[in-house]
Parts: sequence; structure tokens; C-alpha cells
Amino acid sequence: MASIIEEISQSMNNRGYAAPKTSISYEEIATKLLNEKLFLTALELHAELCEAGKELPVLKEFFSNPNNFESSNIKPEPYTSMPRSSSQATLDSLDMTRYSEDGAGVDERVAILEFELRKAKENISALRANLTVVTELEGTLKTPDKNSEKNLVTELPIKPHEQRALNFLINEYLLARSYKLTSITFSDECEEQDFEDWQDVGLNIPKPTELLQIYREYMRANGYDKLPSISVAVQTDFVIEDVEEQKDESLEMAEQIERLQQQIAVLEQEKNALQEVISSNKEIVIENPVKSGSCGTIRTINSNSTTPDKFELLEPLPRDMSTTTQEPEEDDSVSAIVSLDETDPGDKEWTRLQLPRVNITEKSSALPTASSRNLPSKFKLEIVTHCMANVSGSLISSMGESLKHGITRDTLVDILAYTLPRVVPNIILNRREEIIPLILSAIHLHSNSSERDKLLQMLFNLKKRPQEDERQMILAGLIVMAKLAEESLETEEILTICWEQSQHKYPERRLLAVECCSVLASYTSVSIRNSLMLSMLQQMLLEDKDPVVRTSVVKSLALLIALMDDPDKYFQCEELVLTALHDTSSMVVETASSILLPVLAQWALSLRRLHLNLLPRIISKVKNQLKPIHSQTSPNKKDYVDEEKLTPSISILQCILPYTVLCVANTDAVRACIKDDTSSDLCELLEEKLCGAAEEFLALCHSNIIDPRIFYEDSVDVGVLLNTFFSNSWENASWPELEWFSNKLVVEVLDMVKSVDAAQENVLKALLTYIYSLCVGFGKYITQSRIQAVFSLEVLELEKKLTALSVDKKNMSLPLIPSYLVILSTSDFTELANYFKQFLVVLSMSGTSISWLQIAANILCGREQTQEYVLSSLWDGVMHQRSSVRCATATLFGSIIAHISDQLANAKIVPAIVTLASDPEVDVRCAAISTLGRIITECKVREARDKGRLTLETIAKDPQELSQTLATSLVSTFAVIAPTCPQNYIENIIAMHLSTIASFALQQSHKIELINALVEAYSVLVYCPLSSQCVSGVVLPGLRHLETLVNQCLPQQRDAVRSLLREAESKQDLSKPIDRTPSSSGLSLSMATVNVGQGVEDMRQRMSKIFQHKTGSPSIPNIFRKK
Repeated sequence: MASIIEEISQSMNNRGYAAPKTSISYEEIATKLLNEKLFLTALELHAELCEAGKELPVLKEFFSNPNNFESSNIKPEPYTSMPRSSSQATLDSLDMTRYSEDGAGVDERVAILEFELRKAKENISALRANLTVVTELEGTLKTPDKNSEKNLVTELPIKPHEQRALNFLINEYLLARSYKLTSITFSDECEEQDFEDWQDVGLNIPKPTELLQIYREYMRANGYDKLPSISVAVQTDFVIEDVEEQKDESLEMAEQIERLQQQIAVLEQEKNALQEVISSNKEIVIENPVKSGSCGTIRTINSNSTTPDKFELLEPLPRDMSTTTQEPEEDDSVSAIVSLDETDPGDKEWTRLQLPRVNITEKSSALPTASSRNLPSKFKLEIVTHCMANVSGSLISSMGESLKHGITRDTLVDILAYTLPRVVPNIILNRREEIIPLILSAIHLHSNSSERDKLLQMLFNLKKRPQEDERQMILAGLIVMAKLAEESLETEEILTICWEQSQHKYPERRLLAVECCSVLASYTSVSIRNSLMLSMLQQMLLEDKDPVVRTSVVKSLALLIALMDDPDKYFQCEELVLTALHDTSSMVVETASSILLPVLAQWALSLRRLHLNLLPRIISKVKNQLKPIHSQTSPNKKDYVDEEKLTPSISILQCILPYTVLCVANTDAVRACIKDDTSSDLCELLEEKLCGAAEEFLALCHSNIIDPRIFYEDSVDVGVLLNTFFSNSWENASWPELEWFSNKLVVEVLDMVKSVDAAQENVLKALLTYIYSLCVGFGKYITQSRIQAVFSLEVLELEKKLTALSVDKKNMSLPLIPSYLVILSTSDFTELANYFKQFLVVLSMSGTSISWLQIAANILCGREQTQEYVLSSLWDGVMHQRSSVRCATATLFGSIIAHISDQLANAKIVPAIVTLASDPEVDVRCAAISTLGRIITECKVREARDKGRLTLETIAKDPQELSQTLATSLVSTFAVIAPTCPQNYIENIIAMHLSTIASFALQQSHKIELINALVEAYSVLVYCPLSSQCVSGVVLPGLRHLETLVNQCLPQQRDAVRSLLREAESKQDLSKPIDRTPSSSGLSLSMATVNVGQGVEDMRQRMSKIFQHKTGSPSIPNIFRKK
């Protein structure tokens, strides 16, 4: 600037002008710069003068006039190669597709691109919504503690949407505070973000407040919003005197620490001495109980009152007092004065009760309330594990930390001092659970029941919908309060509030009420637990609509039943259990069968009501469900059985099978046979006596709660008792439980098996599983003498009916066949093989369906120890003289392939099927062909698959033996194996023979079944990998034959065959090479390229216009736009 001034002054002196003034004004400098067209320098001068508050009108008028910057002021180019047009047309307005020969194609592509654009916008909206939900969930789930906030800030990396949101707020702040140059620089560095639109951040939430407002709210929430202060004479230099004072203070503090450590050592010694005195006093108290009994006496102050109306709980007297007549000090009382007569608040007469102080830091037992029930300790632990609400010990300890000195009016100040500093900083941040100890203290100490009720309402209403961690905090506080309570009055009031909460509209509130029952059950009196709490849970089980709440109710009911010691309540509890077992929710049924039912069964076992009440009711329910029900929705339909409800009901019997075994075994007759050398190891004896069924028996006890070693505890070890029961046959013995088992339970199971219908395969499988478990659970001897004996009589009767050809086979109890075979599989394998072969021959020769035998074969082959015996029986069927037996054998081989190991299938099944495939009877070959298809698709051994394909090829290539039945079987098998075969086999064998069979079918009559099989086979074939020669030479001719067949006999399949023809023709067209000669494709290819490029350009322009949103915020690049 100085150089410019010197230049101006020098030029004026050279021209002879005398300077009339000693200084030059800014207006003259501005005029000179404008005249010399030094616009940038003038603009810089204008900006500096504006910042200094000395704006010049000359510069302001010049730079505000847009005419001073028109293109006419710029010197024209010396040479122009092309004259410019005055037209206002642009490339956007030109119709480039006017002379296009492919306008329709472009329109189609534009429509497709518009559709894709809509789908992309929908995807963008869905992704934005998902990102918003994930962000909200992270904000609600991850609520860091106060102490860990600093660590989280430094450890967690910034997320992309967080960075975009912060960038937007920072840029907005810069613009609002007139940091325009900084804003421009910041926007240039963030090129990938659009600062004009908040939607670019990617969250479906409104734009937050300004950055300054966010900072002020944070400072206010954290208590940093202090009064403004002024710093006076603040320097960064350290004052030497202050440093010296700090050194002196540190030395004094070190000396004080040493003195305190010495005091701690002295106090430790005193504490040890006092502990020794206390231990010696305990021995004295034990020797002289009369003296210690004075601490628990009730002393009435008013001599005129015989029945005290009010009580005062006092601290126990010191144990080292010499006399018991000394009056206790008033300040040593532990608890508040609790009024029992609210109608007479003016009465000042009190009765003092001295009770021991409750130490909440001691670890109490799982179920501390005394009960006449003698529950095993391990069973108690299992009940608490499954039924008690999940409240961690750390929460209870942290909740008890503030209440460790008890709750009295003297300690209330300490509780407030401990709690309030934690509450105040966090109350805005939704940490209201910090105030729970304060509420509990007020509840515990307040004498007015109405006020206590208000406080309890406040406790339960801390959160509108308390989540699991928040409910745990409330439950932890209630547990601590229950441990401190000397009376059950507070627990009763809590349960009253729980009853109100059980009807709340939010399921979280109802869950809190149920969980309160589970944690308070062991601290509640027997009368309250058996009446109020049980009634509330019963109502919620019957009326609540949320399955999660009902599941929690089931767990709490299990805990109540475990604590129940009133036999009169058994039938009510049994009814509740049966109600839960037949709930509409599978989650409730599963919880009831795995937790609630075993707990009730343990109680019924101790009351001797398991075989008299519980099991008969469950069996009666199952038998009622087996009866056909008339359909209400469709009166024309036949009666049906609800298998979805029946199958879980049968599994319930298996859940309590260990209790059933112990019910029969835990008798005096069995105890009298116990020998001294009987082992208590259950597995050891099972391996010797029950043919290696130890693992299966232990598998019946799939959880600890139904394990006899857990739920049973008596003078006789459960292992010794069960080993004695398993090792004896008990043929000549008799006692009531064993007679009930033989004459009631087994007979009821037999009736259930006989009532199963042929269509109820799942029900039969569930019953067979229960029968197998029953045999394994009661052992080999009981199975042979009690279970097999009952079933064998019915089986002999069934055999007689099967052999008598004149008998109506519809009324025969064919489900007895798989049931009896399953019973034999647990006792005698040789007899199992004989009966299996016998049933195979009898059913085949009588013309009865072998579906029941198939079910038995699948179950038996599912266990490795019985696979060999089933296969040996089937091999006898391969060599049988009757063709019907051989045909049934081939079918059974096909049904068990999936359950047999690959080695056995290759060694035993494949040779048998190859033998049956060459049988002279057509029906046997047809059954063998279907089984060959199962071998090819399900067997993993390559050798077996190759043998199966070769055997099929051999059968298909024999034209003399081709019949309509055999052709149908071949076509169906080809449709099954085609997707798993190599391409050459598909083309040379499957496609070729399908075409041959299609032409063969034109000459046959009654060919509907064959035509349907051909349609299904070609539906698979056309989608297999095929060469063009095979499609044109084999597949298409076969499909045309099939089209002729369909038009003649099956017109409803006409559209399906035509679609298959179009599919095959399209595959033939795709396999043709494309002609790329210049004469044929040069012009059209170039034109197509131009059209496609033009269409893409048009779509790009449309999309850019769509994404140009109008926003209310000013555009950053347009801040300095000329007006």
C-alpha cells in the first residue's frame, strides 16, 4: 500500500503539481485504483476499510454495480474460429432422439431406469430408517456409567453418520457466527457431504438444535453452569511462595498418613481382642441359656396395659453386661417405632421388643424361610436357578452398601449423604434407579401406611416401561429391604402394589410384579404366600395375554410350589400346572413341562400322590385328546385329532418318567432287598444288566431338575435303591405302586396305542418314543415281565386276525406292530429280528399296508445296535418265494436308507436291491427302481451311486420288458435323480429314454398316470445342463410327443407342456452363435450404441433433476453472489 502511495505522489510531482496537502485521502487512492483498473487491489482495500469501519462510498457503489463486471469490459479474443449463434438453445433443449430409429426401445429403457430409480429411493429410505433404529438402540442400550464416560469417549471411534452430523452442525455454526472464509474452506475439505441439506446425514430424525445450545445443555446437565467470573492479574508464572507452601502441606499430609496408619494398627489389635471376648461370651451363653434369654424378652412400660397396642424394636443388650436389669439406652435402638393401631395416633404407650440386628452382608440361604417340606439341597439350588428372577449379586451388594449400617432415623442422614450425590448428577440422564435406596428407607421408616403406599407407587413407577436391568435394580432393593424387615408387614404392602401392577397395560410392569413375587416368596409368611401371592399368580396365568409374562408366572409358581407345605393346596397347584401345560403358547408349555411340572411331581412324590392323582390326570387328558373332534369350522369335513396339542401332551409323560420310576422303586419291598455290596454307581450296574443302555437311561434325565440324584434325598442312596430295583425281576413280588404300573399305566398306554389312526404318524412316533423310554427307565426285567407281557397278548390276537382273510382289516390295531417291536428292541434282539421278519411276511401276504412296519424300521435303524438285526430280517425277505414279500422288502430298504450308515448301505442294501431289480416280477422291479433312486440321491458312497445308475440303465435299455407300470416307475425315478446326475448321463440315458417312453405312451391306453409322470420329469429335465444337440435332437421331439399325449388325454396339463416347449426352444436359441459379419451388424450395432448412450444420458439428466432438493438454508457457494 505504501508503494502505491509513493507512486502516486511521484507521478504528481513529475507533472509539476504542487501538493496542497501533506497526506492523501483514501478516496483519492480508491479513485486512482479504479481508474487504473486495479480491481483486486481495490477490492482488498475495500475489505480492510469495511473491517475497520471506514467504508468508502466510491468502492461500495463500484462493487455493488454488476455492470462493472460484464464480459464487454474484457478484451475480445483476437481470432474467432466460428461465429457464435445468438440462440438460447442448449444441449438440454435439443431433441437428439428426433431422428432415432429406436425410440420405442429408448422409452422402454427409460421406464426400466425410472423403475430402478424408484427402487433405489425405496432402498435408501429403508436404509436410513434402519440406521436410525440402530442408532436409537445403541443410544438406549449403551448407557455408560459416570466413571467410564471418559474412557468410552477416547476408545470408541467416530461413526460415519456421527461425523456427517457434526460436520453439518459445525458448518452451520461457522455461518451463523460470520466465519465465512473458514466455512468455505471447511466445505471444500468435506467435498463428499452436502451442507445444504440435513437429509444428507442419513438419519430419519429432525435436525438437532444449534451447536451452542447443545454445549449449554451439556454444561447445565453436568453442573458446570456457574456464575460468570472475571480474571484479574492472571499470569502463567509460578509464584515461589505458593510452591513452598504446597511442599510444606505435602509433608504434613505424609506425617498425618503415618499417624493414621499407626491408629489403624492399634484398632486392628483392639478388634481382635474384642472378637476373642465375643467368642468366649458365646460359650458362656451356650452354657447358661437363662441369662441370654433376657435379651429376647418383651418389656411392657405401661403396667396397666395387658395387651400392648404398639411395639418398639430395640437393639440387643451387650453380651458382656454383668446384670440383665440394666436399662438400655434410648439411642441404641435399631429400628423405627412402628404403629400397629393407626386409629389412635395420640397413644404414647409402647411395648419394647429387643431383636437381633440383621446383617445384610451375610450370605443367606437360597430359600431362607422355614418350611416343613424337606427339600434336598441340590434340588433347592436347581429351583432357585430356574425360577428365581435373575438379580445379580453385585446389584444386591451395591444396593446394600448404602444400607449396611441398618435403617434408623439416626442413619437416615448417612443414607441421604450417600445417595443424593449419586442421584443429583444423574437424574436428568435417566438414572432414576439411584434413588431407590432413598425410597426404600422412607418406606421402611414411615409409620403412616398411606404414605408408605405412595412411596411404593413411586418405586414401581420410576420407569414407564422398566427394562430388564432396571427391573433388576428395583428387585435388588426389595431383596435388601426384605432382609432388613423384622415383620412381614412391608412385604404384604409390596404384594398389594404388585397386585395392582399385575393389571397394568404394559407387559414390563406386569413382569415386574411377577418377578417381585419370585424374589419375595422366600421372605414372605406362609399365609401370605399361600393366599395372596398364589391367587395373584393364578389370575395372571389365566388372564394375561402376553406369553412372556405367563412364562415368568410359571417360573414363580414353581418357586411357590417348592416352598408349599400345606397338603390341602396340592390340588389347586395341580390344576394350575395342568392349565399351564395346555397353554396356547409353546414357550409357556415348554417352561411348564421343564420346570413347573417336575417341581409339582417332586411334591406329589413326597405326598404319595404321583400315581394316584397327577399321572392319572395327565393320561386322562391325553386319551381325551386322542378322541376325534368334530370340526366346527367345516362341518362337511371328517372328525380330526389336533396333533399339534397331542404331541406335546405325550412328551409331558416322558418329562416326569424319572419320577414315575422312583415312585415304583421307592418302597419298603425294594428297600428290604438291598444288599451290602450293592453299588451306588448307577452307570456301572446299567452297563452290566441292561445291555449297555446306561447312556439312554441317563438321557431320560435331560436336565438336573428331573435327575433322581438331584430331586431325591433319603436315608438310602438313590443309586443303591435303583440298582436294587433294576437287578431283580419282581415276578412274584407285589406292592401297590407296582400293581398300579402293571394294571393301570401299561394298560392305559396300550389303549392309547390302539386308538391311534393311520394318518397320525407324528402322534404314533411320540408314543413310541415314550414306550421306548418307559422300557429303558424300568429296566430289562420289568419290561419283559410287565410291559411285554401285556402287549404280547394283543399282538397274538392281531396275528390271528391278519391270517384270517375274512376278517375286516379296518378294525385291526396295526399300531401294535411298531410298539411291540420297540419293546423288543430294549430286551431281546434275536426275538426282535424274528418278529420283524414274521410281521413282514404276514402283512405282505395278507395284502395289508406296510406303513406301520416302515415306521418301526425307521425308528429301529435310528439306533446302531439294532441296524444289523433289521437288515438281516430284510435279507430273508429278498430270498422269499412270494413276490409280495420281495416287493415289500424293496420298499422297506428304500425307507431305511436315510437312517443307515453309508458303509452298511453299500455292503447290505445295494446288493439286495440289485438282486431285486432283476426279479422276474414287474412289481418287484418297480419297487426296486424307486429304491435305486433313493440310493443314487441319498447314499454318499460313490461306488453305490454308480451301481445304482448302471442298474437303472440296464433296466431302461431292455425294450422287451418295458410295460406301462415299469415305464411309470422309471420316469418318476428319472425325475428324482436328474438334478444329481452328470450331464452325459442326463443326455445319453435320462433324456433319451424319456423321449422313447413318450413315444411308447402314444400306443398305450389308460395312460393318465404315465403322462403325469412324464410332465413332472420333463419339468425337471429342461432346467438341467444340456447341450444344444440334445435339446434339438432329443428333448424337443419328446416334448412334442408329450404335447400330443396331453391334448388327447390330459388337457389340463396343456399350458404346462407349452411352457416347457418354450423353455426348451429358448435354450436352443441361446446356444446358437451370434452372426458378427460387418454387413449384417455394423450399422445396427453402431446405431444401438448411440441409442443406448443417448438413453443413459437422458436418464442421468432426469435423475440429477430429481435429486436437486430445495432447502431453506442458504447455499454455501452462493454466499457472495452479486445482487
